[in-house]
Amino acid sequence: MKINIITILICSLLSMTSFADEQADLIAAGDSLKAIHEYNLAIEKFDQAVTLDSMNTEANWKLAASINLFAELQAKDLQLDLYERASKAAGRTITLDSLQPEGHFQLARALGKIALFKGIFKSVGLAKRVKKEVEIVLELDPNHDGAYHILGRWHREVAKKPKFIRVPLGLGAADKKKGLPLLEKSVELRPAFIHHRLEYGISLLDRDHEKEAKEQFEICLSLPADGPLDIKYQDEAKDYLAKLDENN
Repeated sequence: MKINIITILICSLLSMTSFADEQADLIAAGDSLKAIHEYNLAIEKFDQAVTLDSMNTEANWKLAASINLFAELQAKDLQLDLYERASKAAGRTITLDSLQPEGHFQLARALGKIALFKGIFKSVGLAKRVKKEVEIVLELDPNHDGAYHILGRWHREVAKKPKFIRVPLGLGAADKKKGLPLLEKSVELRPAFIHHRLEYGISLLDRDHEKEAKEQFEICLSLPADGPLDIKYQDEAKDYLAKLDENN
């Protein structure tokens, strides 16, 4: 009888070890695929890892991150469903571990895109949630360049409406002047990241700093592209430069 109990315990431990190894292998495979920008294949691996154990915070936030990246490269009519899927994976992450900054970051990233699809002022709750989530990220990780990026863009996009419209909606805090140094901070923290440079340039242009904006767009083109998203951002920078040249 004792031998049977010991055998069962050994088998159980071996099964648990095998299960954990399988999940770790799936996450590692997802990381490798994401690193070479095969986001759709990375999603499959992280999704399988989540299916094995939905309580795995790493698998959940990495799933959300890959979906967010993949969505940006898709046709507009496919993006909303993907961002909503990413928000669910990120939401699971912070439910499991509220101190995981990447969970809050990926949630803010997905919700920000959803808010833009639905209209910021038609989805005020989403706009407020984006700000709340990135502020949590910065409390947990004060040097998170992505959080500064999103918060800087939040100020720019929300402040497009006059303040007398925004204040009753609880969005009076938005201020383009506040957004500019936040995007500058994201560049300072990660100077070779093309997307930071692009959005900083757009905000500079929005504040009528054409010379400084042009410098940022030119830097976008001088930096080596690392994958399809960087090429997309460089194309946007080219468009802005062309428009600036037309106007001068």
